[in-house]
Amino acid sequence: MKTESVLVTGGTGFIGRHLTRALAVSGQHPVVCGRHPIDIELDGAGARFLMMDITDGESVHAAFEAVKPTRVFHVAGTSKVDGLSVNTIGTERLLAEVMRSKVERVVLLGSAEEYGALSGPISEHLPAAPRSPYGVSKAAATQLARRAHAEHGCPAVVVRPFTVYGPWQPLEVFVAEAVACAVENKAFLMSTGTQRRDHVYVDDVVRALIAASTAPGIDGEVINVGSGVATPLREVAETIWRLTETSAPLHIGVRPAAPHEQNDAWADIGLAEQALGWSPTVDLEDGLLATIEWAREQRGQA
Repeated sequence: MKTESVLVTGGTGFIGRHLTRALAVSGQHPVVCGRHPIDIELDGAGARFLMMDITDGESVHAAFEAVKPTRVFHVAGTSKVDGLSVNTIGTERLLAEVMRSKVERVVLLGSAEEYGALSGPISEHLPAAPRSPYGVSKAAATQLARRAHAEHGCPAVVVRPFTVYGPWQPLEVFVAEAVACAVENKAFLMSTGTQRRDHVYVDDVVRALIAASTAPGIDGEVINVGSGVATPLREVAETIWRLTETSAPLHIGVRPAAPHEQNDAWADIGLAEQALGWSPTVDLEDGLLATIEWAREQRGQA
């Protein structure tokens, strides 16, 4: 049997943590690369950590030499001030090493923010028009991957998720903050919540990433991943309040909408269904319940 090595960048972040766990429990023993060491032993399965600075070409080269990966998941990214360095320059460094090695597929995590203010069902053929610094840096990373494929045959695929949610998500994100407030019986302040989002549960995103790492004939593609359904944020918050039965106040319309955010956006997932054999399996209510249960466990309220 052929032995494969799997390298994951950003494996200690929100989506990366779930991806690393899924790979580890399936016996694939991923090597997680990052700048900050962390214990990532998962459910008795093996997941090894290797120091690597994604923005340093020599560091990336050393990691590839040590791991000699067959598949690479490039999940590292940030919306903070160093986004250009990590999201764009880091991707350029990684792709250069992929093209020098024997990697069979590199799967890059994109973002729906690359589409900017587009509304309605959004398909991959629409042009990127990002409005936020994060969206700009991710769109640039996608262009680097597509150019590397077109000019050098780089086996790169970009999976572009919409509004991902689930356990371990940072609290500054809407669903995570709302769930934390509900579980802790704290007031939650939000905008009018009329803007609609395509919420996709993190486990479904992980399944898409893994499928994209082996699906044939998709090098150079950008593939949307979402639920295909748009739900107003107000409805999402009200569902969280109903499911938690919290007594905390829910203040709707007292907070301005975030700058650069999309209004009514949801994914056309036809390509994911066709190319990956993938479709979402977790509906919004079940995903919110799982997120709420995790939040309660974290706070000793299960």
